[in-house]
Amino acid sequence: MMRFKVFHQGQSTQTMSLKNVHMFGQDEIPVRGELEFEQGELRNIRHNDTAVGISTLWEIEKAGKLLLQTTRLRVREDFYNLNVEIARARLLRISQKREEWGLTDLTLGESELGLMDQAMDKFIKALCHLDEPAKASQFADQSLRYSMELGEALAMSHADLFLERRKTTKGIKRHSFGCYLDTERITDIEYLKLLKQNFQFVTIPVSWKMIEPKEQERQFEHLNACVNWLSKNRIAVKIGPLLNFVPECLPDWLFIWENDFEQVREMAYEYISAVVERFGKKVQAWDVISGLHANNCFKFSFDQIVELSRSATMAAKRAAARSLVLIELTEPWGEYYSRNPRTVPPLIYADAVYQSGVQLDGFSVQMNFGCPYESMRTRDLLEVSVMLDRFANLGKPIHLSNVQVPSTFCEVSDAKGQEGSEACYWREKWNEEIQARWLESFYRIAFSKPFVETISWHDLADREGHVCNSSGLVNKNLEQKPAFETLFRLKQDWVQAKEQPERV
Repeated sequence: MMRFKVFHQGQSTQTMSLKNVHMFGQDEIPVRGELEFEQGELRNIRHNDTAVGISTLWEIEKAGKLLLQTTRLRVREDFYNLNVEIARARLLRISQKREEWGLTDLTLGESELGLMDQAMDKFIKALCHLDEPAKASQFADQSLRYSMELGEALAMSHADLFLERRKTTKGIKRHSFGCYLDTERITDIEYLKLLKQNFQFVTIPVSWKMIEPKEQERQFEHLNACVNWLSKNRIAVKIGPLLNFVPECLPDWLFIWENDFEQVREMAYEYISAVVERFGKKVQAWDVISGLHANNCFKFSFDQIVELSRSATMAAKRAAARSLVLIELTEPWGEYYSRNPRTVPPLIYADAVYQSGVQLDGFSVQMNFGCPYESMRTRDLLEVSVMLDRFANLGKPIHLSNVQVPSTFCEVSDAKGQEGSEACYWREKWNEEIQARWLESFYRIAFSKPFVETISWHDLADREGHVCNSSGLVNKNLEQKPAFETLFRLKQDWVQAKEQPERV
């Protein structure tokens, strides 16, 4: 058993939600174990003595309420000071990335060096007062405030350096900026006008249940209308995900076969073939399967997950060889794996798919933050950059999908079917200005990575009753938010003048 004393503003913490805590092991892969909190002490109970770390939501002055972690620690009789260990882990992360990124001519400015000195000074003081846990926690909290600011400054400096290099090689195109179509507004003239004049790449969300509510009775009318309008207006189209094994995306009749993998695979192959053959000439990319590593309501085995991925991509490739065929990864930090043994960590799944010779042209990766759900816990910019770097090892282009943060702060979940979690935020509680600032920082970091080809913002306009109902670039009345202007300014700065689209 490992024990952590937890402090808030120098006082012993008396309440702590375990919904926001999980353990992780080697390569930061979440692991399962029992957690409990009592009288200011967090305990984790495991059946072996391997080193593990703790990841938890943590509130930091001026940085926000973010998911942070300790280093991996060994079991010992004495308790750890959680505040100190989180501060230690942040300094270690900065040191690692400084060394890694230092090879790319990245140097720290005077202000960053000052932050480093202050962070180290406060951390050393925390170590000198370990026999006074409350006082040590105060110094650790001060160290963390400096190192959080330093970490984000380091991430942005690295991003700006490589972004300039990418711009000189014309590596960012107008089709690199995309969004999702709200299919319910396909007859809304003003919405479509806004979409047409501002985006040249649009994703149409679909589900098996929507297209084939009854077995062998496929309904293409609505999808037809969406594809035809986009194609007519010369907008590049992506459709997907065609397969998503969450109950609300699967037709009811399919559950009869949930214990017959071979039958499900054959039906999925036929369904994908039918959709791709019908629209293949008008669609440039397909998300053929999404989140199978995390959402697996049919309880497929690991080998079956890989085989179903192979079959799905094969069906799409045979039906439309020239279209991009992508597999979508959800919840890239993989917290779900700490509570569900039938899932697979996202990078392990992606590597298995790649090593198995599955025919695909790249991976889509969902990046959504800021709402009170486990899958949308907010990370700081350094952690976002670190996670994106890990996808470089897959050797495939990356398309960032479903990107969103809210423009209003929500304390609790009100979306149907979503389990609530503690609310989190970046720098300040979410508002329209913070949404715009986050968008700019995220796009600068993402497009500085040469393997990131497109970014698709999830909602052009706010939608009530959805998981993140204020994440639009405009409100439901199509009035522009600061995020809309920010995105268009980035396009104007980064895309060559001859490729610039006509704007509203």
